[in-house]
Amino acid sequence: MLFRSGAAYTNVWLSTGDNAYSDGTDAEYSSNVFTYYQEAFKKWVFWPTTGNHDLHSADATAQTGPFFDIFTIPKTGQAGGVASNTEAYYSFNYANIHFISLESSDAAFRSVTGAMATWLTNDLNANTQRWTIVFFHHPPYTKGSHDSDVDPEPIDMRTNIVPIQIGRAHV
Repeated sequence: MLFRSGAAYTNVWLSTGDNAYSDGTDAEYSSNVFTYYQEAFKKWVFWPTTGNHDLHSADATAQTGPFFDIFTIPKTGQAGGVASNTEAYYSFNYANIHFISLESSDAAFRSVTGAMATWLTNDLNANTQRWTIVFFHHPPYTKGSHDSDVDPEPIDMRTNIVPIQIGRAHV
């Protein structure tokens, strides 16, 4: 069975974007995601992140389009963390882990002086969980089908976002 090891089921299901190929349309979500993972969605909470394909038919800044219509994302801090007031990036807690989902496709979100970077700094500083996991679509380092030394998204995430740190010692 999907996401099962022995008798234990998955507790947290993270997505790193490109949820519905090729353009993130409502029809693609229906056929490529919800039909395929029908049983899994009955059992586990799905924590999505946008990828560039999801944003072909959605707008992260305006929070419009199929991705934002389909998923309900904790933008007011109701699942833990600091309120981001946007569904483009958010955080939540599970057990002793703080999860942070970031938007890496749109250049405005990758800015070191942008709202996401400011929110991330505040969220990290408010975090009291033992572990922190940050996830987003464009990996800061990759040499697969994309090259993080050439592609602007990985470069910006690696240069502007990854260096943001907690302003206090973590116990």
